[in-house]
Amino acid sequence: MSIKKSVAICILFLLSSIIYSQEVKDLKTPEDLDSLFASLKGKTAIVNIWATWCAPCVKEFPDLVKLYNNYKEKGVELIFISVDFAEDKETTLKKFLANQGVDFVTYYNEFSKPEEIINYFDKSWGGEIPTTYIYNREGRQVKKITGTGSYEKFERELNEVL
Repeated sequence: MSIKKSVAICILFLLSSIIYSQEVKDLKTPEDLDSLFASLKGKTAIVNIWATWCAPCVKEFPDLVKLYNNYKEKGVELIFISVDFAEDKETTLKKFLANQGVDFVTYYNEFSKPEEIINYFDKSWGGEIPTTYIYNREGRQVKKITGTGSYEKFERELNEVL
């Protein structure tokens, strides 16, 4: 193989890894979440807490992506917060996101204690996943869906907030 072909193949490989790489940002403190929510002011936000090892989470994931794609022009933001195991973050999580067509930032729970993120969202929440929260344009939590949701259920709940 010529040097030019080898270089071209390397460049294509690098470009494909950039195109399909997923940006996953760590959430380590309540202040990180405060900052995230501050950036959502004026928008309706759907926050889904999930993991790739959770079958109900994986089942509802495409419906949430479809809902976001259908409503993002109306000022709706979709925030995924993964609670995957640390060893799966760079491999399983990013591959799953790429396969699902997620082309926006996803967040990863790096809180040192699980109860910190639980208490941030809802002190009565037992930490079950999937759990989805909907926030209105003022940043107030107005809906909570625990367990697997469908496109129709998510859309119905969202439309009550819009």
